[in-house]
Amino acid sequence: MKVIHSLSTLAAAALITGAAHASSNVAKPLAPVGDAETSKVISVVSSIPLAVDLARYDLAERAFAPKIVIDYTSLWGGQPNTMTPAELMTAWRGIVPGFTATWHELSNVKAQVQGDRATASAFVDGRHWIDGKLWRPVGNYAWQLQKIDGQWKVTHMSFAMTQEIGDRGLATLAMERAKAASVR
Repeated sequence: MKVIHSLSTLAAAALITGAAHASSNVAKPLAPVGDAETSKVISVVSSIPLAVDLARYDLAERAFAPKIVIDYTSLWGGQPNTMTPAELMTAWRGIVPGFTATWHELSNVKAQVQGDRATASAFVDGRHWIDGKLWRPVGNYAWQLQKIDGQWKVTHMSFAMTQEIGDRGLATLAMERAKAASVR
């Protein structure tokens, strides 16, 4: 009898706790989130790292204007490059598939629209694995976009690294692995 009583007491306590928790999660009015065009810009820039992580370069390529400026100088040195989306996808295919997995997590994505031009920014935590080892460049993305034929397209993308964790040598290994895989 004590066991049944104890189980009943636990069940009742769980229901009360659950009800109290549920009542504390009652939907509260949400703050305004911006307008439709701002949301479209955020969707475009947010789609790029996800598409690359999923090896959907065709989707990533659609986010870009016919000519783009890419600035990864804080990561690789050198100068910003002007290229086509196809050239950028070729560059990404030359490294990303060489990793066992990648995950570019964006947060604090913001955008501002001014007519047919827009800017966007986000914090990014880029995780790149090979055989359990990790290379993790962390920093901020900044994008410039233009509305072309009714669609928002990235015209400039830059990455400003603020921290690097793990083994940068994995990038070289990933390039070697991606090259070897493309030869097969």
